[in-house]
Amino acid sequence: MTITSPKTRVNLPASKLFEWSGNCQNFAHFLGDQAKDVNATEDTCSFTVENIAKINLKLLEKTQNKVRFVAENDKNIPLFIDFNYTATFENETEIEAVLDIDIPIFLKPLAEN
Repeated sequence: MTITSPKTRVNLPASKLFEWSGNCQNFAHFLGDQAKDVNATEDTCSFTVENIAKINLKLLEKTQNKVRFVAENDKNIPLFIDFNYTATFENETEIEAVLDIDIPIFLKPLAEN
């Protein structure tokens, strides 16, 4: 199952946004209150989402217009998170997040809601 966010424009040059989002320590700021036991380094981030799963996020790839993470979890459900960038102006970048998750067929109805 692939979930794609709407494209959003950010008032930062693509290089700054790319550098910032490619660091797992920055990713930890967006996890919210449901994430517990958060531990982050530049290349990894682990946390527990209460009553759902323990997740280990690892930086997998950084290219000029994309940052890719793989998330391993205690439910053995593969998850990839991509952040795609397009410079629209000198100090403006369009960003899109894409989640690619291999959800077991019996859980798909829950995930689609």
